[in-house]
Amino acid sequence: MSSLPYILIVDDNATNILYLEIILRNIQANLIKALSGAEALELTKDVDLSLAILDVQMPHMNGYELAVRLNENRAENKVPIIFLTANFPENARILEGYRAGAVDYIIKPVNELILTSKIKVFLELYWQKRRVVENTEKLRESEAALQVAKKQLEQMNEYLIKAIEEERTTISLQVHDELGQAMTALKMDLSWVRHNLDKGEATMEKINRMMTMTNDVIRKVQRISSELHPGLLDDLGLKAAIEWYCKEFTDRTDIPCTLDLEEGDELTPQVNLALFRIFQEAMTNIIRHANASTVTIQLRCYPDIELNIIDDGIGMTPDVIDSGKSFGLIGMRQRIQRCGGSLNLSGTPGQGSIVQACISKPTMP
Repeated sequence: MSSLPYILIVDDNATNILYLEIILRNIQANLIKALSGAEALELTKDVDLSLAILDVQMPHMNGYELAVRLNENRAENKVPIIFLTANFPENARILEGYRAGAVDYIIKPVNELILTSKIKVFLELYWQKRRVVENTEKLRESEAALQVAKKQLEQMNEYLIKAIEEERTTISLQVHDELGQAMTALKMDLSWVRHNLDKGEATMEKINRMMTMTNDVIRKVQRISSELHPGLLDDLGLKAAIEWYCKEFTDRTDIPCTLDLEEGDELTPQVNLALFRIFQEAMTNIIRHANASTVTIQLRCYPDIELNIIDDGIGMTPDVIDSGKSFGLIGMRQRIQRCGGSLNLSGTPGQGSIVQACISKPTMP
């Protein structure tokens, strides 16, 4: 806490003001000094006072009147007041002082130990109040951040549900359009063979066609399975899986891929999977949004792990990178964070984008 509390000192005698300054020399506070009530009101117009030390007997505006004026516009944050007086006041005067905001009276000449002890009590109250205010503000900020996180979680859940349904639809279409048609044709050929076993050469030709079709179906099943979870990733590692995916990517899109990949023998299955899914998402975004003509993939495994996916497309804008609304990017960040790593995104309009996933080996799961 850097902001010191403010203490107001008012006395029409400059010598008394100087004496109070000397007494308070070791008190950690900002002192506001005034020789009259009017000057005190002017100096403290926009100041949050922690304490006021007022002389009772002053011309034009005495200490009681000043106390009332100080607190009349401070309904929620009244200033505690210590009155200094040469003579112990009568009961009526004491009551008037307490109504005006007094918390104590001190008889002149002022005892330094008594005055500083009382001041320290009020300053401690001031610091406690500051701590409460700051903790309340932190609580508000935490609550706001929690609401944002909750909203993002709800949106992410909706996105995942939609993504799962889209994936199911894609698999269903692939099975129907590719496997279904092939199996239907195979069934028809089997029916023909059953009714034409006596036609030797024609039967053999049909069987050969069926074998070719069966092999084609097997390849399609393997491709669909590999797109869901490439067996290469488990068997041969990340480098081989990226090479396979890039060949399929280029065959589908006619976008060439330049590969600069290192072998990562030390990579764990969890890290392999996280990096491959980040790579997949980045490549999908290139197809959907980048309008790129080439893609470069770099994999560094020493001294730490670094995967770069670089395209020469339209380039991600800062708004897209920082928006927090791209669930693909959110998913990529969450995957890399679970591996103790970080995701860095950058883009230059008209020149392309870079997706960089980094994992320090000491933090690798």
